Amino acid sequence: MKVRDIDIDFSNAKVYWTPKDPEFAQFWNATSSYLPYLEPFLNRVVREAIGRLSDDDAQLRDDGRIFIAQEGQHYRNHEKFNAMLRASGYPELSDREAVMKADYEAFFKDKGLKFCLGYAEGFETLGPILACYFLEAARELQDPDVDDPTADLWRWHLAEEYEHRHVCNYLYDRLFPGYWYLIYGIFYAGRHMFSYMIRTTLYLLSEDYRAGRIQGRWRSRLRLAGVGGRMLTYVIPRLIKSMHPAYDPMKIPPPERSMEVLVEAERTWARKRPA
Repeated sequence: MKVRDIDIDFSNAKVYWTPKDPEFAQFWNATSSYLPYLEPFLNRVVREAIGRLSDDDAQLRDDGRIFIAQEGQHYRNHEKFNAMLRASGYPELSDREAVMKADYEAFFKDKGLKFCLGYAEGFETLGPILACYFLEAARELQDPDVDDPTADLWRWHLAEEYEHRHVCNYLYDRLFPGYWYLIYGIFYAGRHMFSYMIRTTLYLLSEDYRAGRIQGRWRSRLRLAGVGGRMLTYVIPRLIKSMHPAYDPMKIPPPERSMEVLVEAERTWARKRPA
């Protein structure tokens, strides 16, 4: 694990960063829109959790600190992208984001660390699965026309999700050992997040149809169904495997090119220091 100081320039980024499959881009754009609220929540949860570790867990405590630093890099870059997205013709997006922000604030204030850490592990269980999907299987990204800083954002982000995949799982096991509540956290987080992602994707596309940015509503709907179907076909069997009582995220094989992606992210987007 490593903290990478990444500062992506979105001045030339496009809303449809997969130009032949704008529905794929809008699904991930919808996902980006709530990450500046989710990831600070994850950081608060992990910070509290590592504060409760015993002295014997120095390595996990250090890993937790790197997790927090990586997630901080993620949400700051997503917020820069989201500002561009909000300015591109989606007037209700800020209100939708505000609902998720309020949810995460209420979770941390009212639900307790066990719930919050279970939710965090629900998200982090999906992280390495989505990393493998994005880096290995998403055919939309194999198009040579995909050359956009937003694709770099997601490649780097998801490669680091794989890198710190064990932190929330191991923290939960140390502090709240048990199986069924952890499974509840995975289902709760999945329903909460995917409900927002799907509804917000449909909202973004509805604005595109209304403004004429995407022509052929029904063809677009069919493309969206293909995007979702291919992703779920990949994700669901792997998510089911992750619910086995013996699941250990450290045993997940690395996505293809993950280290290459991380090296390239630093080479291209490392924050420039003043001379």
